[in-house]
Amino acid sequence: MRLLYLLTAFLVASSSYAQNKAEFLPKGHLFEPIVLDPLEAKTSGSIVRRSQEGVSQDGVFAPFSIGFQKGFVRWSRDEQHASELALDVVANTQFEMFHDSKENRFRRYLFNVDYRVGLLYNLKRGANSWRFRIYHLSSHLGDDYLIRQNLNYFIPNAVNYEQVDALYSHQGRAVRLYGGVGLGLRPSSERKRLYVQTGFVWKQPNRQKARWWGGVDARMIEETEFHPGVSAAFGIELGETDRNPISLALQFFHGPLPYSVFERKINTWAGIGFYLNPF
Repeated sequence: MRLLYLLTAFLVASSSYAQNKAEFLPKGHLFEPIVLDPLEAKTSGSIVRRSQEGVSQDGVFAPFSIGFQKGFVRWSRDEQHASELALDVVANTQFEMFHDSKENRFRRYLFNVDYRVGLLYNLKRGANSWRFRIYHLSSHLGDDYLIRQNLNYFIPNAVNYEQVDALYSHQGRAVRLYGGVGLGLRPSSERKRLYVQTGFVWKQPNRQKARWWGGVDARMIEETEFHPGVSAAFGIELGETDRNPISLALQFFHGPLPYSVFERKINTWAGIGFYLNPF
């Protein structure tokens, strides 16, 4: 914890010294959120059909996120040279919705909620940007799921941890490329530590009000033997790019379940959804 305080103080001091303009609660993001990352701090919702370990699941799976990334102080020399400290908060919630044949009625059960809070240091230099992040994440199975499955015993939970990571991004005319690594802060006996992420996002250029977009994100963590968790989407983004547009998309995912204590189970799903960052 002392190291975190020293690092934060160093970043603040170096930013204040090197850059002469400070702005509180700035608009926009120096490092655009990775919306295809299932755990990213954003507001989103999806309705998908899912299979787990090759077995089709009844009904639909509905992941919803309520979250945001918001800078609270930004230092800048000009539009191409800036840095900021930002808050990163999200609750990722998943529901199972299906028809109960025994009672002949529609059911909606809370499956799981993952909570995450973190601190970001973002740095921008022209078309290049970096995100340095530290966060805490905890995962909690829903009461509906526990009752439905008659789970009245302790389930080991490795999805309760802290992590530091760093991502680099390059924004071209139409394509954004990114990649980075992370390290868990819990002992390796509790949770394996390494994390790798990479991906790209394409957006139709020179469109002011609406544009086609698509992308692929891949997350690999040591805890699940680096089995790739691949998210892909294609859709349309509505609104001006500097006014928090909303994205609608067809979605696909394959890999270890990105939520809950069942993260080792291989899932595949496809469906529709939306993405929004309200700040």
